[in-house]
Amino acid sequence: MTKPFRADYHDPTGYLSMEYDRRIGYFSMSADHLHDHYELYYLLSGERIYFIKDRSYRVRAGDLVFVDRNAVHKTLDSGRPDHDRLVLYINPELFADLAVPPELAEGLKEPFGWDVPILRLPSPASEAVERMVGDMVNEMIHPQAGSSWLLRHRTVELLLFAYRSRHLGMVRSADTEPVLHPKTQAVVRYLNDNYRQALTLPEVAEAFRISPHYLSRLFKQTTGFTFSDYLNLLRVKEAQRLLRESDDSITDIAWRSGFSNFSHFGKMFKRTVQLSPRAYRQQYRMRS
Repeated sequence: MTKPFRADYHDPTGYLSMEYDRRIGYFSMSADHLHDHYELYYLLSGERIYFIKDRSYRVRAGDLVFVDRNAVHKTLDSGRPDHDRLVLYINPELFADLAVPPELAEGLKEPFGWDVPILRLPSPASEAVERMVGDMVNEMIHPQAGSSWLLRHRTVELLLFAYRSRHLGMVRSADTEPVLHPKTQAVVRYLNDNYRQALTLPEVAEAFRISPHYLSRLFKQTTGFTFSDYLNLLRVKEAQRLLRESDDSITDIAWRSGFSNFSHFGKMFKRTVQLSPRAYRQQYRMRS
């Protein structure tokens, strides 16, 4: 790798987007990440740390990473510079649009719910995935007649290959290299279970018998999130669910999600989702 390079694809249906990035040097995501679509991440070269839900994983070149809808996640540098990756953002409507039978669509979505959502295939299956991804990147960079049609079908082909090959390369919890500090992991799980309560950094630090300064620094180093940003993301995620699944007022949803200040809720929601809570609910109901 010599120069940074980026290519994007946005399907006209709105059901599929792709990003190819070649990055030089050290890079960690700055934006807090949470979205309603599935994310399929393939690392072509380099090494990354990937935080998903409550764990961090060391991702190697050739790994496929499956990020479920509305899962809190972030990528961090692993201490090694330079990487290139392809990310697919897949709306579930894509499968119906391509007439994928419902039972097969459920199989294609299965890896996104794995306990360890990583597929690490041996040769020659890994080379087959590498060729598929290479063809997709080439199609993004040099679009031709029918590129959109081809990329949609290549996406399903890649998911199908991964599903069929799952017995070859599913990563077990016992096989993953510990990346997240045990104390951080315990705090993350505590926040995941208790975000609806009024929580502060000093109170949580005291509960885990560490100093607030040390917890703040350790949390950021090992997850990529600040303590407050992670807590806000969990609350926004819950607010999204309640907006989709209930008719409760937006004010009630803010309180039920753990926000004690309605103005702060609106600001955090829009920063994360790029829509106001009202617009998010309206958009979801129009799509449904």
